[in-house]
Amino acid sequence: MPRSQTIFIVITLAILALMAYLGFRTLEHEVLLRHYQAQTLAQSRTSQAEAYIAGALRQKATRLDAISEYVQVNDAAALRELVSKDGDIDNVFVLRKNRLLYPDENQPLNQDEQAWVRLITPLAHDPSLLYSHNIQDERATPRVGWFVTHETQDPLLLYWRYQGDVIIGFRVSYINLMMEIPNGLHDAIGVTGDTVVLTENGRLLYQNQEADLSALTLLDAKPLPYPLSTWQFSVYGKRISALDIYLWGGLLIAVLLAAVALIIWRIYREYTRSAQLARQQVNFVSQVSHELKTPLTNITLYAELLREALDDDQASERRYVDVITSEGQRLSRLIQNILTFTRAPKLHWQTVDVSALMTQIAHIFTPSLNARGMTIEVHSGQGVTLYTDLDRLTQIISNFLNNAEKYAAQGKRVEVTVEERSSCVDIHVRDYGAGMAEKELKLIFRPFYRVKSAITEGVAGTGIGLTIARQLAHSLHGEITVTRENPGMRFTLSLPRRAEEHQGGQDENTDR
Repeated sequence: MPRSQTIFIVITLAILALMAYLGFRTLEHEVLLRHYQAQTLAQSRTSQAEAYIAGALRQKATRLDAISEYVQVNDAAALRELVSKDGDIDNVFVLRKNRLLYPDENQPLNQDEQAWVRLITPLAHDPSLLYSHNIQDERATPRVGWFVTHETQDPLLLYWRYQGDVIIGFRVSYINLMMEIPNGLHDAIGVTGDTVVLTENGRLLYQNQEADLSALTLLDAKPLPYPLSTWQFSVYGKRISALDIYLWGGLLIAVLLAAVALIIWRIYREYTRSAQLARQQVNFVSQVSHELKTPLTNITLYAELLREALDDDQASERRYVDVITSEGQRLSRLIQNILTFTRAPKLHWQTVDVSALMTQIAHIFTPSLNARGMTIEVHSGQGVTLYTDLDRLTQIISNFLNNAEKYAAQGKRVEVTVEERSSCVDIHVRDYGAGMAEKELKLIFRPFYRVKSAITEGVAGTGIGLTIARQLAHSLHGEITVTRENPGMRFTLSLPRRAEEHQGGQDENTDR
């Protein structure tokens, strides 16, 4: 399997795995969100019910406060009449300093009154039982409150308050309370899809709709505060099916993953088709360039032989031959650039006399530069050598000079300077043309990039010369830098003096 296809498969699987993981996490979040929403709604129902029941007890307390202000605590007949006429009050007691004022045990009592006395006698002996459950500050005795006990057959629910030094207490009808609160609860909580249940010691008092509670999920349950602490308000709802969410959500994720995989595959197939077409085009250009190289070399060679055979008085013929030779050399450089760009030639390391090579290259370019009204100067010491690849070094400097010939002719001069340093040798090619903008300096090494200006208009070029030059420089462990001068530009090739130290023991004729 090709390496690119393996990388494509790995990246695709990584993307799909990440999407699947994020999709699964989204489904988990959806399940949790639905649970949270159901519980939040149930808690809201519970709070509404609790507020309604607390309000109902406050209304009863307010009414009994008003009655206690109105009734005469020493008028037994009035108290008996109150009990007989008020259906919400089952009985009354009046207590002063641990002594019952009503019902008065010293007076004749009927059986109901005697039973009532026996029921409240413990409270008469210890009135603190009335408020012992509700002491918030030991320094202050409560003056009003509720009291309940379940020690009797029917729960004893009392509302009491101090009236001066007298405690008056009302036994509130527990049965009426169990009827009134469920009746008003439906309006208090409104219409809901959940099942709302109110129980007292496990006994069902209210259920808003018919439902099998065993088939539902308990969303929230809360006991009511004193004095109805044996009452519990519960909310049941339908079980949230995580399986349905994962099933349908998983199906959606699978369809999405399949669509993404299909899109990625089509993109990859289009990319490989384009890449294959590009490789075919590059191979064709490379093959044609290679086939042109041999006849072009012959043309240049025979032109040079023809020039040597001409007499000194044949000036026009010499000029024609020089043009043939110059154009042949220019075309050879172009073909060499194309071959270098499309193929990876082998390195041939050897010791190169840089001073002599620069002079030789300058001599080759002299005719073409002179034809454009330019001169070339070489500044170099004697015996400057490098261990490098002769052909690659020649091609780099030739690309520099070729650019100077095409784009800096108005400067009339090109300088080639060899500068020795302790660890490297710098070769500068300086022209005196119009130069280029600072922003262009990082772009000119991109393949097929050409500076757009009045100077470049009408000048033929492929836009790969500097790209090739930088690639060749890197293969020689060197670097190319560009500097704006005033006027012109300076291209600098820096090569290490002993490049063999960077080869890591590789053979001279291996691919780089």
